[in-house]
Amino acid sequence: MKISEILKNKSTISFEVFPPKNKEGDISSIYSTIEGLAKLSPDFISVTYGAGGSTKGKTVEIASVIKHEYGIESVAHLSCISSTKEDIKYECERLKEAGIDNILALRGDYPADAINFDPENLEFHYASELNEFIGEHFKGQFCLSGACYPETHQEADGFKKDLEALKKKVDAGAEYLVTQIFFDNDYYYRLVREARKIGITVPILAGIMPITNAKSLIRTTKMCGCTIPYQLSTMIEAHYDNPEAMKEIGINYAAQQIIDLITNGVDGIHIYTMNRAETAQRVFDSIPAVLKELN
Repeated sequence: MKISEILKNKSTISFEVFPPKNKEGDISSIYSTIEGLAKLSPDFISVTYGAGGSTKGKTVEIASVIKHEYGIESVAHLSCISSTKEDIKYECERLKEAGIDNILALRGDYPADAINFDPENLEFHYASELNEFIGEHFKGQFCLSGACYPETHQEADGFKKDLEALKKKVDAGAEYLVTQIFFDNDYYYRLVREARKIGITVPILAGIMPITNAKSLIRTTKMCGCTIPYQLSTMIEAHYDNPEAMKEIGINYAAQQIIDLITNGVDGIHIYTMNRAETAQRVFDSIPAVLKELN
């Protein structure tokens, strides 16, 4: 089933997982994570493509298992920055053969150390171009979605320009959007409000990451360019060297974000699990009555 069809009838709960990286290429460790997440009855689970497509060969396999063995809709990430048109055709054909109906279309990050990578000589420069290409060559076969940035993409020339780029992405075929992580819900509300003003009407799912480690929080905020609110910052400073306290802080803070978002009519909650099913379970356990309001 296409995720756009699910979103017509309800606000969604979903998770993101990523293919594990190891020298042997063994991805079996991810299935215990999926087993745990499946118990939470998500509407879908997305599978990342890996930085620079580094784990792209595993994405289709994992997405297929999620759908066919666990009976949960899956979304395969597909990035294009270092891909040719033939590469994208090949990946889409693989997804079709695996019965995957949903693609999160991404530009992707520039390879950090790729040899002979020429950013001026690419077949795809933006996710909107990827959407157009898939729509042209696989018309109606996939539900396409896109990423968006509550606090503005780090390469964008301001919030307004970022919104204009987002509109192009939607006009090119994105049927719903998933936000980058944020810790201040006001940025999400601003994004939705301003997006609606310029004619972006598709659902916008809120991306939430329960941060349970102080160092990973700092690393993530630097990488994603998101703000740490004063309330969260003070808790981190007070309990930086206490792992158990940090875990409680991250889980409770994510739960409070979700409560506020659901109360204000969010289109969906998408949890970046970092392959930790137990963390998602603890977030769910703390707000069961609120989560029922999405059904």
